[in-house]
Formats: sequence, C-alpha cells, structure tokens
Amino acid sequence: MIDVHSHWFPPAFSATYERVTGREAWPPHPADLRDRIADIEAAGLELQILGSGHNQPYSEDRATAVDAARAFNDLYADAVSRHGGRLGAFGAIPLPHADEAIAEAIRCLDELSFAGIGVGTTAVGRSLSDPDFEPLWAELHRRRTTVFVHPVVTPDRFTLSPDPYAMGPKFGGPLEATMAAAHLVVSGVTRRYPGINWVIAPMGGTLPYLWRRFEESSQAMGQDDLLAGDPATELKKLYYDTTLSDDPRVIRFMVDAVGIDQLVFGSDAPKVTATDWIGRMKKTRLFGDDDLGKLLGGTARTRLGL
Repeated sequence: MIDVHSHWFPPAFSATYERVTGREAWPPHPADLRDRIADIEAAGLELQILGSGHNQPYSEDRATAVDAARAFNDLYADAVSRHGGRLGAFGAIPLPHADEAIAEAIRCLDELSFAGIGVGTTAVGRSLSDPDFEPLWAELHRRRTTVFVHPVVTPDRFTLSPDPYAMGPKFGGPLEATMAAAHLVVSGVTRRYPGINWVIAPMGGTLPYLWRRFEESSQAMGQDDLLAGDPATELKKLYYDTTLSDDPRVIRFMVDAVGIDQLVFGSDAPKVTATDWIGRMKKTRLFGDDDLGKLLGGTARTRLGL
C-alpha cells in the first residue's frame, strides 16, 4: 500500500516558512517521526510520501524562494534516508520563478530521488496555467513526472475575515483544487504535457460535481472555445486522492465519474492516521479485492511509478 498524501512540519520547517512568508506553518508537528513510522508499519504501508502541502516555499523574491525550497527538500531528504524506505517525498520548488523551479525539480528527481514534485494550486496568486510556467511543465513532461497539486488556502472573497470557523481550509481548499484542475485542463496544459501524472488533492474538490455547470454555462455564454479539445475527457486522465471524504456516496460518485483507475490513496497524515483512513476506505464496502488493491497502492505503483 502507498499513501500519496502526508505532511511533516517540524520546527526546522516552520522556522524557514515563517522567514519566507511571515506566517507560521500550521499545524506544527514534532521533529521526532517515531509515532509516524509506527503508524506506517501498523497500517502495512510500503511507502508514505511527505509533501509541503499548503506551506509552499513561494515568494516574489527569487533568492528567498530558492533558499526555502532547498531547505524543505534537504529536510525531507534526510527524513527519507533515515527511515528505511518507508518514507518518500514530493519535492518543493521555488515558484513563481520558472528557471529556478526547473533546477530544483531536477535536483529533487535526480539527486534526491524523490517520488515527484509537489505544487500549490496557485503560486503567489498565479495560476498553474500561467504561460511563464510552460518550460517547467515541458521538463516534467519529458521526465514523466508525478506532480501532486495541493491547496494553499488562499484567502477568498467569500470567507469571513477573520475566519473563526476555519472555513478557508475546510471549504476554500477544495474550491482551490477545483479551480486549479479546471485551469490545467481548459488551458490545454494537460494535453500539451501528457507525460505528467497530475494528482489533485483533495479528490478534485468540487470539480466532478460542478463540471456540467461549467459546460452548460460556457455554452450559454458563447464560450464554446473553452470546451475545445474535450476537457471533460482530460478530467478523466487526472488522478485524485482520497482525502476529500470518507462518505461512501462521495467515493462512489468519483468512481462512477472518473473510474477506479484514477483514484489513489491519500490519508493527509498526521491529521488522521494512515491506519484509520485505510480502515475507513475498507468500511465503505464499495470495492472488491481487485479494486481495493488498485486504490490502496496498485495504481500509484503501476501507473504513477511510485
């Protein structure tokens, strides 16, 4: 079994993130990974992949972003090397600076042997479909890289400020995932760079539920050009992790919408344990042995190369 979605924000990570952004990395995690490794072993995981998630090393200042990305990656590389093959990592890259992002991605993949590259749904307010990022996607396409897309909890206009109910991460994050995936497919990025295996967390947000509205509204507004190249089919080529919900009705909808082969297991550990989330997937009683095997690790291994 392979878990594609987990995080680790120890004090060293948090200090770097605060220096870059002026904000505290949350939630804070202990430096010691013994409890995490114990859970991985209890769950029977072959591999759990760490990522920066919403705490990306993004900065308008080029040097600051580069230094932060290298610090994050060196920290994760050390954790991977110390824990007997149980941990992997998605590399952080210093967006919005494309040339430097390419250089750090190459270091992550070639020198650090990371599982892929992690990106936020936006980078300092810029879409993943920004033309400046095309050389980055071209390089990752050439290398047939897995790219994990995670919400960055960008403040939005409909969230109360202050946000006493944490509506941003609870609802804003999935909406960010929706927008990011829609930008990638409608802009043609996924068609131009089919060698990239895009994994959208959490489970594509609201995208599968709202796609028909996008199509109908685009047609009604005379924007048929947005539907050129059959983006609906492209959506079914993306991969989606399981961190959105443990509701069997939601998961069944996703299986019906995109197919079991496009779903991969993600726990969002340590928010929940891998042991717990694997148990919840099994309790849905939606999967036969073959499909459960695909969900819990087969697809990540054979189709994403993890």
